Amino acid sequence: MRKFKSLICAVLAAISVVCAVSCGGGTNTTYSPALPAQPKDDYRQYLNEQWSSVNDMSDMQGYRNWYYYCGDPDDKSLELMVFNDYYGRWSSKYQQLYFDTYMWSNVWLPEDQQGYGIGMGFKAPASGRLQIVAEVTLLAEEKYNSGDGVVFSISDKNGLPHDAMSIDAYQGGQKQTMNLTIDIKMDEEVLFMLFPNTNNKNDFTEVNVTIKYAK
Repeated sequence: MRKFKSLICAVLAAISVVCAVSCGGGTNTTYSPALPAQPKDDYRQYLNEQWSSVNDMSDMQGYRNWYYYCGDPDDKSLELMVFNDYYGRWSSKYQQLYFDTYMWSNVWLPEDQQGYGIGMGFKAPASGRLQIVAEVTLLAEEKYNSGDGVVFSISDKNGLPHDAMSIDAYQGGQKQTMNLTIDIKMDEEVLFMLFPNTNNKNDFTEVNVTIKYAK
């Protein structure tokens, strides 16, 4: 079973490093047209904003301040993914032909061969306190699931954990919810990552993250 990210009592050791091939894409980003063109470090201008990993999903890195990643921040393998126009989904550059790793709508599938995660990062438009709700559901029900579950983590860009949870196969079909409030500085990112355990069999997982600033 894949060990928890650095959290929870030094949440077990990080998995071994295997990254001979990049899973990411280019670094071209687009700042969200829905936010102020010249952002100021004042969270109060965002108090009426709410960000959603599902509703805000697009084919552009940086739209609505969301970024799409695969890899693992713990071993510095985190890379931006690429969007495949034909299939309409985000995927790793390494596996574009086979789509063993991908994300579309609210469904995520972590990578199998290297045990890497898949996820989204939110770049804070201002310093303040973010209120985060993450709803995560391993889609395969127990009677159909011969997999070994997944690990969902919330961390900073360097892998320093905010929270994490393991979802076992017997919890398939059951929504798991994480609620937390974190302090963040302007332009810092909070990462939401889904990892396989030993493999990604039956690891299709529904993820819905909402974010807003606390007053």
